[in-house]
Amino acid sequence: MITTVTLNPCIDKTVTIDGFTYGGMNRIIDSRIDPSGKGINVAIAYSQLGGQALCTGINYRINGDLIEQRLDRAGIAHDFVTVKGEVRVNHKVYDRSTQVVTELNESGHMTDADALVELKDKLMAHCRDSDILVLSGSAPRGVSTTIYRELLQTVSGLPIKTVLDAEGELLLHGLEGKPYIIKPNLFELETALDIKITSHQDIIKAAKVFLYKGVKIICVSLGGQGAIIIDENNGYYAPALKVDVKGTTGAGDSIIAGFCLAMIEGLNLKDMLRYGVAAATASIIREGTLMCTREDFQKILPQVKVEKLL
Repeated sequence: MITTVTLNPCIDKTVTIDGFTYGGMNRIIDSRIDPSGKGINVAIAYSQLGGQALCTGINYRINGDLIEQRLDRAGIAHDFVTVKGEVRVNHKVYDRSTQVVTELNESGHMTDADALVELKDKLMAHCRDSDILVLSGSAPRGVSTTIYRELLQTVSGLPIKTVLDAEGELLLHGLEGKPYIIKPNLFELETALDIKITSHQDIIKAAKVFLYKGVKIICVSLGGQGAIIIDENNGYYAPALKVDVKGTTGAGDSIIAGFCLAMIEGLNLKDMLRYGVAAATASIIREGTLMCTREDFQKILPQVKVEKLL
């Protein structure tokens, strides 16, 4: 089983247009609402791939029931710390003509220290029965940028593999908690190291910085260009598949779900990348924040090609 943590859940409102006009009027062709959050997405994707997941983290009194109802419909266990406030709304504008998504994300409501103490207690209880812990996404106001380090240190004595998917200070401080896997995208990698990356070799050099800090595996997602995965001995690249993209939100979360499935199945680094890219591809062919399905994943998996980089 995997446990996922979502500190800053959201409601994704996705609208579809055909030909975005900046500063002008845009007609909406279709719209949908998906209760969401990065850890929640990972849990749903992993469950739809055939695994068992539990969601914990922070939830809110106003509209928090929408989050829990979505998980209930998916048959996913959840145990959140509920605080006052309202679940934030993230607006996604999908331009069908260019297959580009423009995002307008709210920050999230204030959360106090007492909620985080309760969360750490829940985490310890659930992680005793879990194989993998996934910490992903942003943090709401009032939460220190050291939160992921603190949560990783909370479970450091347990025989559990940890995955961290965060950016900026959350990522940099989180590294001090020695996560097993990190998954920055290209922008997050450049920002974390204050560098400009122009080649796969640049990515390998940058990834080694994190290996020196104790991370065991680094995956760098490259959006429409695919993904690279690296450990201390090997590195692989998988180009993106050409598919009809309907929604990119949640693709990175599906990569992590694929990784988790591969780890549970005891697969090697190369196959971890294959699983991750197949899961992400199976996600982007679905609208809004709908996640990958087992059927699509199995169809796509044989199409994923992996090249050895080192």
